[in-house]
Amino acid sequence: MTFIGKQDLLDIGERLAARAGTNPPSVYDIRIDAEALRGNEDPSLRRFVQHQALMRSYQGRYVLLPSAAPVGSILSRLQNHYDPREMLRLDELRANLEDELVGPLVAEARSLGHRQDCAGYVANLIPNLKANRPSGFLEFLDSSSNRDHYYRNFLLQSSVDLLAEASASALGVVGEYGEPQSALFRILIDEFGYGVHNKKHSVLYRSTLRGFGLSEEYNAYWSLFDTPTLELHNVIHFMFQSPRNLFLQIGFLLFAEASYQRSTEEHFRYLKRFHPGVDAHYFGEHAHIDIHHSAMVADEVVAPLVSKYGPEVGSEIVAGAELTRLAFERSGDHLLAVTLAFEAAVKAGRAEFGMPTNLASPGRCAVPATKWNTGSALQIGGIGFLTDPSAFRVFPPLSVGREVVP
Repeated sequence: MTFIGKQDLLDIGERLAARAGTNPPSVYDIRIDAEALRGNEDPSLRRFVQHQALMRSYQGRYVLLPSAAPVGSILSRLQNHYDPREMLRLDELRANLEDELVGPLVAEARSLGHRQDCAGYVANLIPNLKANRPSGFLEFLDSSSNRDHYYRNFLLQSSVDLLAEASASALGVVGEYGEPQSALFRILIDEFGYGVHNKKHSVLYRSTLRGFGLSEEYNAYWSLFDTPTLELHNVIHFMFQSPRNLFLQIGFLLFAEASYQRSTEEHFRYLKRFHPGVDAHYFGEHAHIDIHHSAMVADEVVAPLVSKYGPEVGSEIVAGAELTRLAFERSGDHLLAVTLAFEAAVKAGRAEFGMPTNLASPGRCAVPATKWNTGSALQIGGIGFLTDPSAFRVFPPLSVGREVVP
């Protein structure tokens, strides 16, 4: 296995920054934080930058246009952003990044998948999900007077996927593989609002973002995403951006559609209770429609494929479901841990709530182990900033902070 080292990341970071150019629209801002690695050997920081590079490789498959015409020629922007030779330079790193960053999770998930019968897994999936404890993050917010700031961060971190919702899974329905393909396409049509733009799920999500004063532009908050957020994004794209992972993709849909029934209902109730002025249709729609999507995946996709191609397919589908569960759990656990760490810093008088004022020029990034020679404050996602940077040392290891630029 070949790992992507610091020099590779520094080189590709320079090329991505050059391709983004000066003052790019956020959809074309493909910078990564490779420069933070100069003089810093911390493996958590290197992992963060690797995930950024992998995200940029995956995002290169998306058709992206800014919501408003940029200064200068849009054609020039488009030609530059999708320059095939420059895209290839980044994509040449992709397989090795996947091996290092996603490979261990896939191996763990396949180990779990081979221990379980697919039919039994499907039958028990929803009952097992219903038996789980409610979201620890939302339970904490129930009693927090600072809930607005923490929920804003949840929405911001989720935007990496939800502002282009279902675009990854759209890559998995092209081609020709029989009746299951048609069932998956019907689910995809629902995700895209059945051709009605205002019902498209990513558009519904934008309405929720507006309720918290957040930007609706895709990729606007790339500098505030932390490592588990990027890992979740990249695990999903690992499955959907390669046809070799078809049955892992189906496992993702099996788990995601089943789990969203409960998680989106929890978020819908939370918003109605604590933020009644915010549009919660995004979560309410999922709580309803994913009941049908879950049955469609199980009955019209999983069952016929396992029947036709045998138990090895069933094991791979279960592996995809378990890979999805692991990625969501890691992301959710990290979100709660960062929330609790920031809350402790606030109570100790070492942190304040607030959003950065300059997203176009983010400050240098750091992980908790980074040694600082400055008294500058550190921005923590969409929550706020640590007025005492030393408070960052007790945050979860995969947290990411940014120096506040005056």
